[in-house]
Amino acid sequence: MKNRIKTIIAFSILVMVVVLGFTLSALDRKEDVYPDDETKIRLYGEAHGQKIYYDIELELWKEYYDEGYRALFVELPYYTAEYLNLWMQEDSDEIIDQIFKDIEGTQSGNEYYYEFFHEIKEECPQTVFYGTDVGHQYDVTGARYLSYLADNDLQESDNYRLAEECVEQGKEYRSEDSLHNGISPIRESYMVSNFINAYNRCGTDKIMGIYGSYHTDLDNPNLMAGRLKSYYGDILSSIRISTLVFGVNRPYRFGFCITGFVFLLMLFIPNIYWGVKAKPEGYDEIAQNENRILLLFERTGEVTVTCALLIFPALNPYLKRLPEGVYFDWKIIMCIAALILMILYECYWIRYFRSERTLKDQYSSFAGFPVAGATLPVIAVILLGLYSMNLVVIISGVILGIGHIGIHLMHSNYDTQIHWEMF
Repeated sequence: MKNRIKTIIAFSILVMVVVLGFTLSALDRKEDVYPDDETKIRLYGEAHGQKIYYDIELELWKEYYDEGYRALFVELPYYTAEYLNLWMQEDSDEIIDQIFKDIEGTQSGNEYYYEFFHEIKEECPQTVFYGTDVGHQYDVTGARYLSYLADNDLQESDNYRLAEECVEQGKEYRSEDSLHNGISPIRESYMVSNFINAYNRCGTDKIMGIYGSYHTDLDNPNLMAGRLKSYYGDILSSIRISTLVFGVNRPYRFGFCITGFVFLLMLFIPNIYWGVKAKPEGYDEIAQNENRILLLFERTGEVTVTCALLIFPALNPYLKRLPEGVYFDWKIIMCIAALILMILYECYWIRYFRSERTLKDQYSSFAGFPVAGATLPVIAVILLGLYSMNLVVIISGVILGIGHIGIHLMHSNYDTQIHWEMF
């Protein structure tokens, strides 16, 4: 009864690990809503100042631009975006140089963002920027843009009115943002109203938007994207650029798998030593009576598992260090569980080698796993297959399990029968 309780606990923990891994992975993916044919508003969330993100955004915009997109919404004040639109028509960099002088010291004031705009100007020259943020730098960029409009007798224009409104938003936001962390209910509200206003003005229903990932969370009804989702519905998508950078752990890509190699070493080394010096008395006798079908499954599984563990790099822990921190798929807990099982497998062998090395010792349970010498590595292989979503590894593990565990159980039952006959 005690052993049964241990077995129930051990397998219950494994089931919870698998369920938890898939559940957390699915919940993490829900934060990203990918566009489809019905999507009109495509938002992307970045970490400001990261070249790798700007490069991806540029490639995305070039793809949309080739499809006919022209409106690019950005996390800039209205007047800054309008200045950029003026710069797009000029040969000089005087305007953009002044803009970046104004934002120097902020997260956006970096050389990569500067290059990003230059590449857009060169490769997507008909791009029109729409700034929907509150009036940052209202006392420099905002004041200069209003002076530009006044010098051109445009005080009565919509441009002047919108620029003034943006300046007032900036003043209100600055007075309220005592922590200077960019997080403000007032700012989110204005970003929503400014976005809707710009979307109505832009003359097209298909746009791409680039904002800090904090603002693009569709699940938070208090933030910009969450409010826009409730307003526009399913025509809006939102993806974190970090998700695109992290990418997908392609399950069937070929290469050398370090994890698989280490697992095979952990599997082969104790078995080689066992075969040379540590076979239990009576093993060769019961081995002669092994079921041929189970033996076929075992041999087939050994070959396919060995090959699969070596040729699929997707079995390696898939981690990437990104600006926001270390990224991983939550299914990685299955990979960690597989490693723990292999460590238990080594502990099982250590116990066996230190024992009297009888058949009973070889086919004993360990840490709640019956016939641990067979079940631990088989389950570890299947967990690696589930982690990588690789059916070849999973099926190979199942084939090995049918044969290897089946033979171990037969040997164990045979040993028990001999003990009963002796008794």
